[in-house]
Amino acid sequence: MSRILSRRRGPSRLAERTSTPTASDLAFPERFRGARVPRVGEVFWIVHGPGATDVFVGADLCPREFAEAIWEVLRDSGFERVVFTDYRRAVYFHDARSRALTRGEPLPERVSKPRARTGFAGPMGTMLLDRPPTVPNPSPVSAPRANDAHQLTMLDGLMTKRDVRTALVIPGAETWLAEIPGSSRRSASQMLLRWVSGQAAPRNLCVLLFARAEFADAVEAIASYGYPEFAAGLADLAPTRTAVVGYADEREIGRLVHHLRLTSGLRVADWTTLDHTIRTMAQQRFALRSWREQLLVLAEQRIALSIEALGLTASAPPDSRDIWQRLDDMVGMSTIKEFLRGHSKAVRADRVLWGEDRPEGEPMSLHLALSGSPGTGKTVVANMIGELYRDMGLLSSGHLIPATVEDLVSQYVSETAARTGALVQRALGGVLFIDEAYQLMNGHGQEAIDRLVAEMENHRDDLAVIIAGYQAPINELIETNPGLASRFPHDNRIVFPDFTPAELLSILLGRLDKERLPITDELRQSLGVLIENIHRTRGADFGNGRDMRNLAQAIKRRWAERVELTDATAVPPATTDDIPANLRSFLATTAPVKEVLAELAPLIGLADAKATITGLVEVLELRQRGGRKPPVAPHMLFTGAPGTGKTTVARLMGRVFVALGLLVKGHVVSTTSADLIAGYVGQTAQATRAKVEQALDGVLFIDEAYGLEATGQNSFAREAVNELVAMMDTHRGRLVVIAAGYPDEMAEWVRQNAGLTSRFSRTLVFDDYERPELEQIFAKVAEDEGYDLAEGVLAAAGRTLDGLRARQGKHFGNARAVRNLFDEVELRCATRLAANNDGAVLITAADVPTTRELR
Repeated sequence: MSRILSRRRGPSRLAERTSTPTASDLAFPERFRGARVPRVGEVFWIVHGPGATDVFVGADLCPREFAEAIWEVLRDSGFERVVFTDYRRAVYFHDARSRALTRGEPLPERVSKPRARTGFAGPMGTMLLDRPPTVPNPSPVSAPRANDAHQLTMLDGLMTKRDVRTALVIPGAETWLAEIPGSSRRSASQMLLRWVSGQAAPRNLCVLLFARAEFADAVEAIASYGYPEFAAGLADLAPTRTAVVGYADEREIGRLVHHLRLTSGLRVADWTTLDHTIRTMAQQRFALRSWREQLLVLAEQRIALSIEALGLTASAPPDSRDIWQRLDDMVGMSTIKEFLRGHSKAVRADRVLWGEDRPEGEPMSLHLALSGSPGTGKTVVANMIGELYRDMGLLSSGHLIPATVEDLVSQYVSETAARTGALVQRALGGVLFIDEAYQLMNGHGQEAIDRLVAEMENHRDDLAVIIAGYQAPINELIETNPGLASRFPHDNRIVFPDFTPAELLSILLGRLDKERLPITDELRQSLGVLIENIHRTRGADFGNGRDMRNLAQAIKRRWAERVELTDATAVPPATTDDIPANLRSFLATTAPVKEVLAELAPLIGLADAKATITGLVEVLELRQRGGRKPPVAPHMLFTGAPGTGKTTVARLMGRVFVALGLLVKGHVVSTTSADLIAGYVGQTAQATRAKVEQALDGVLFIDEAYGLEATGQNSFAREAVNELVAMMDTHRGRLVVIAAGYPDEMAEWVRQNAGLTSRFSRTLVFDDYERPELEQIFAKVAEDEGYDLAEGVLAAAGRTLDGLRARQGKHFGNARAVRNLFDEVELRCATRLAANNDGAVLITAADVPTTRELR
């Protein structure tokens, strides 16, 4: 019995066994699983599930009723007497020896039949399986009514006598208990409780067969019939002494097909698709008894077996490639590929170590948590995992049952557990796939989680539960529930990273190739640029491979509208004109780096900024020559007095980063601390987040950033800084933050927050302009405005600006002061020319005010 009841999941390997297979080896199918052998002293063995009332087809291709199959197992396990009872018959037997031992009659002789054929060999070599004839159920002499006091006394005697090792089998046990008359119910309860407490003979066994899919439902029904103590005792026994009999898997359905083909003339429509037809049948989760009736109808009507003949929905034809080859051919997803290969090697190692007789122990966890962004292949892999597990022998059918949280959770508390249990029953033998499973943390989801955890434990050897969704909430769901955490070990939590640009391009080109759509080399290159920029600017809702499939369809649609194809022999290729208009911004070209740098050269001063930008360009060129990954655009601090060019350089930096390929848009969003800080708790983070999202793929320029200095434990400024730091990490590569202000104040602001120190990797110092540089700026402003300067104007302007610097100290406005001075000069010039009625436009030294004349 140990060989029969061990956790056998894989296909039968009779040819590999060194010992001769027993009758029960051939009789009992793979769907009888999950039970350990009852040891001496364990009186009850509980079998339940939809298969408990089904027929079976063993490896010998012989159909059997469940009772007949379990009789063969029990006899092969050493039970001399196997007695059956149910609510209709007091006792009945399936062999003459058991009847004789029970009635005290002479034992029948064991007769070995001679071989009927010569020159025959089968799975058992030259031995023929001689199934004992089924003995007609005899009518007892006194014909007692089922379940009456006489019957109970008889059953109690069978279970307590030690002379003959006896197995008592009760099919439909819950119905048998319900039909016991009220006058006998107390006696029945006391008898069963005596057996539970160990007063039955230690070598005898009572087998309870429950037709209910869930044993917990049977226990609840028994309690409601008036046996609460016995129900509680059964519930305690269930975890270690329960066997589940599910629906027939592909192997058993295949054996039924071949049995009817050999005995009833069933024909097969297409042998090349027979495996696919049988697999589709197994996924329907019907009783084998129902399939037998349908197939017999086909045989009688001489209709060949096919998916269509059975009235099933035709699914996609099977992929002729090996499942591992199909997995390898998928783009990316190295993490899940490595996990599944490791899983497969562990299974093979177990079979080498233990063979078919692996001892009891904790089975390898089949449950997986797949996390990642949409379109990264989680659902595709979930479909394949069932097939992979089935081929490894870890699942009996490998079918997939997709489910949403709405499928599991009802608005009524009492219905949620039932819904979840029903879905699990449909998934037994395969995979239950729950997308966006973290939604179970809301509403009545906890009830669904509790039921799911219980089902994962009860069916851990023939059920894989796969949950999927975004990484952070999936991890939160698992870690906040101990039951889930223990069933999804860390090794089984697989992260699907976003596809790289190269992988996305490969997916897109593959889709276009499947669509038989030729493309030009120019379009191929443009798609590479487009995907690079889409990938760099992707948000949390980026669809990865799904977006590539949609893009392929959009390109083909526009191509079809443009070419209006009528001749398949001359197919014009798709071009860049077929790229959707809403994506063309990702192809926008910018000025070359040298042209952008040429705009920097004429700017007066700014030596440090010019050196830093030139260094960035040189680093990028070095990486490109070495084929290395380009750097990420750095966050920067600009320190200096007002008017030293910080805002001008910030605007230019956006264009530089675009030209270098480090940003996509390069626009500059200017803000101050006042724009980031709100008046209520929670609003500051929201305001900061909104500004950052506005600046994505460009530059966020924060002037006088030390206005965000935290002044207290609950300062809103602290909230703004924390949110800013988090967003700088989240959008690394899509955002450049430039914080500007006075040197000392900026140093103190950064010092207060270690997160700022590590994230602002470069500091550009904007020194105050010297007097000659101020004079040059004045001359440039005048030239841009179309004025000529008389001799002595620049010297006069320089003296005035020197005076302003001395008077204003560190608040001197530098270039901004030059602009303000020029506005005053222009006003004086206009007043002078109007008074003199002079048409000449020439600024003279007299138009330049002294420092004392300025406010």
